[in-house]
Amino acid sequence: MTGLVLQTQADAPAGLLEAWAARRGFALDTFRVDGEDAWPEPRAYAFVVALGSSASVAGGGPEWVARTIDFLRAADAADVPVLGICFGAQALAAALGGSVRKLSTPEVGWVTVTSNDAERIPTGPWLAWHEDGFTLPPLGYELAANAFGCQAFCHCRHLAVQFHPEVTAEIVAGWAKTDHADLQRAGVTAADLDPEPHAARAARAAEILFDGFAARAGLVAVASGA
Repeated sequence: MTGLVLQTQADAPAGLLEAWAARRGFALDTFRVDGEDAWPEPRAYAFVVALGSSASVAGGGPEWVARTIDFLRAADAADVPVLGICFGAQALAAALGGSVRKLSTPEVGWVTVTSNDAERIPTGPWLAWHEDGFTLPPLGYELAANAFGCQAFCHCRHLAVQFHPEVTAEIVAGWAKTDHADLQRAGVTAADLDPEPHAARAARAAEILFDGFAARAGLVAVASGA
């Protein structure tokens, strides 16, 4: 059973998702949406994961943003479950009929959420790093929220989360070194992003979230996995 990972940039890889997939018996193919290769057919995959990006769904982004939304819409039409992460969640919301908007203040840092499904969406800690929020698409159900708005929703077999369950300590450290303008706008410092106090708990929460997605999506490998 193979999933397709939509990656938007080099410094935003699948991270913890790769190790989880290996433990659960899933193979992963990675497709760079910002490249020149022909887009794959969503029906060829058991599920799709759309990762984060510094690009915006709210308008003014590169051409591949619209292509990503169209691809996720096609995956939905083909009944292929999607896990949308941050930018991927916003793109999925747009693909399903929701709207995406710029937040007045970016949400950056280690956060917690109020969960309506704590067995599948733990309260955190989660690494948040986004400037956009969204309205729920028709038939979407809010699973988690905080002061910045909806943080997770489900729609049929899909799951979307505004935060980053996939990040490793190394990914967070790399982002903190390069995106100082985002930190300034959010009113935080690189020290606030220190993964050391949070990484172990966040990794355990990510495992629960990924398993929850697989269960919601009906991916049979979970039943026989570790």
